[in-house]
Amino acid sequence: MSAQVSVAIIGAGAAGIGFAVTLKSYGFRDFVVLEKGEVGDTFTKWNPETHLISPSFTTNGFGFPDLNAVVPDTSPAYSEGNEHLSGIQYAHYLKELARKLELSVRTHTEVKLIRLLPDESYELKLSDDTILTAQYVFIAIGDYAYPYTPNIPGAAHGIHYANLKNYDELPVNGPQLIIGGNEAAFDVAIHLAKRNIHSYLFASDSSATSTNPDPSKRLSTYTSAGYQKYRSFIQLNEDKTVLAINKIDDEYRLLFRDGTLTKTNKRPIFATGFACYQSPLIANLFINYNDRPLLTKSDESTISPNVFLLGPQVQHGNVLLCYIYKYRQWFAPLAETVLQRIGIDINPKISDKYLQNGMYLKDYSACEVNC
Repeated sequence: MSAQVSVAIIGAGAAGIGFAVTLKSYGFRDFVVLEKGEVGDTFTKWNPETHLISPSFTTNGFGFPDLNAVVPDTSPAYSEGNEHLSGIQYAHYLKELARKLELSVRTHTEVKLIRLLPDESYELKLSDDTILTAQYVFIAIGDYAYPYTPNIPGAAHGIHYANLKNYDELPVNGPQLIIGGNEAAFDVAIHLAKRNIHSYLFASDSSATSTNPDPSKRLSTYTSAGYQKYRSFIQLNEDKTVLAINKIDDEYRLLFRDGTLTKTNKRPIFATGFACYQSPLIANLFINYNDRPLLTKSDESTISPNVFLLGPQVQHGNVLLCYIYKYRQWFAPLAETVLQRIGIDINPKISDKYLQNGMYLKDYSACEVNC
């Protein structure tokens, strides 16, 4: 059994749902969103104590959309009643968007394989053994499902931040060693401090000491406030790059590049980020460059025509589109790009709506944060 569609969007998270709504806003409906779980599935897998670091406010009426909204005229703060939403709450926001706007979403449908056809369209083999042919493919799988750990001897002795589902299950005797110095590392340390557990953070560098005003490159104010409150429980050690982890009996030994050795009786925690290039779909369709998929200025693959990337792994020069309020500005320009290729006229009123709401930015080369 096979079907055909102009645009296939893989992933029903913030990027996939936001882009799908944008396409529909332009009057385009020949698309489908393919999601291997439920809408917002990744967010439902967050630790219950983890919350969005960017604050949500119902400021739409003042021309400033809620920072965590993926489309204009919506506000997670209003719909969920929380300033810093949990993963479950944000998933609910996305589900309500998909339901109320009647998006074409196929849940529990995993894309197993993507194959380029001679006419430069793509054949997608789905988990139910059906085939979907699409002219354009937008990959919005996020990165949370692909935790990154350094390729070092003994890495299996550690546990990644994404796999910590209950902090109460961690042993309370002695300090906890955390490898990493950015948002995730401090998030773990803060939650442990609330339980009177000390943490030692080891990182080559840390966003906590960055003076760069770009919020993608420094510790968020939300996390920083927690760090200041529990600073006596958290010790940051910079210029520390772990080279290996050995386990002897019940003791873990961490060897660092500077020749020092640290011992602990607790399993070390990796807070070393995520990397979507570990996905077979990304690996087969994009070139991996510095642990990120290599893209054109239109976020298109450099080796697979008509395949685009959406979401937090997108990078333009030195500009990291890590947070929703940055990468959501790219939905409308990308929608216009694909609609123009298809041959559909762009409604300038829709473009203006996104522009007036601060969700339309065609050129990131001029982006610079100065305070």
